[in-house]
Amino acid sequence: MFAIREATPADNEALLRLESESPQGTGIAILIDRDDYFYRSRLHDRAHILIAEEKGKLVGVMAFAIKDVLWDGRTEPVAYFYDLRGEASYRRSMKRGLFLLWRAALEEMEAAGALCVYGHVKADNHDSLSVSTKVGARVAASFDILTLPALRGTADTLDPHLDSLDDEVHRLESFVGPRTMRPVSLADAYVRGAELGYLDGIFRLEEGDSFAQVSAWNLSSIYRGRVLRMPMTLRVLGAVLNPLARVVPVPRIPTIGQQLAYLQLFDPVVQGPRGDRLLRQLVGRIRRYAYQNRLDIVTLFLYSDDPLASRPRFFPQEVLHYYTMLRPLCSKEPPTPPLFLDIRDI
Repeated sequence: MFAIREATPADNEALLRLESESPQGTGIAILIDRDDYFYRSRLHDRAHILIAEEKGKLVGVMAFAIKDVLWDGRTEPVAYFYDLRGEASYRRSMKRGLFLLWRAALEEMEAAGALCVYGHVKADNHDSLSVSTKVGARVAASFDILTLPALRGTADTLDPHLDSLDDEVHRLESFVGPRTMRPVSLADAYVRGAELGYLDGIFRLEEGDSFAQVSAWNLSSIYRGRVLRMPMTLRVLGAVLNPLARVVPVPRIPTIGQQLAYLQLFDPVVQGPRGDRLLRQLVGRIRRYAYQNRLDIVTLFLYSDDPLASRPRFFPQEVLHYYTMLRPLCSKEPPTPPLFLDIRDI
């Protein structure tokens, strides 16, 4: 017998087991090791986790949150979906249960008046892309995750600006403007992130009329990544660099099976003629800051058409490509790019 219900804290262990069967990607396959399956939902005020069971066995899960965002300058509700997972044998058999799960979530989204439902899918996660396409979602935008190893060396002091967080968030909102899919108030995410201890700070470098800044988020206390598969090129590079990294400031390449702690960089802003160079320098300093704080990987999230910053280049680096998949739930026109990438979505 097939059934759909709302998840409860008692489902945590079963949901974590399901997560362990769902590595992301084919080129680089990464598995997220969580202690608490519900941590992402706690970042949203209106979040739901629906689970599907067949004969009492957990076979699928889909989480979503209703949130108010700016859409062509107006405040509108949208639905963000995440953690869409299916039990491996159930998923391979393509049983209709997972689509019934999607249908149940969709009905709740429509009842909440959401204009659309959207989510982020790794570009080489073909299973998730296939499911998203079959239910009517299309690519609305693409973004990159610049992935860099932490770097041995002395970390320069960086002001986190946490004592002036309200002013910093207001300043960031003025740079972003009324961008489509931006939360009505960025303070909701930043203040909650600071309260939960996830926001390390808003770091900035300035030089004359130019500056670069990013916000740094550390969730290593509740989840870490684990590498299951890597391209041969990175494995060979690691064999060369990793012995040197013990004594000199060169990057250490992750190895298969290693558990990784991340420092995630969001909302980059560059201004002035030297802004791009300052962003590269700032990320370099943050890599040393990460090493000093026992973090393995620094990631920078950036939409490909972001008008406030462009992706800096390093060696070695790895760039993970993601799509924002969107399915309209009403007759409104698709969102006007560029879109805004909400830290709570990741």
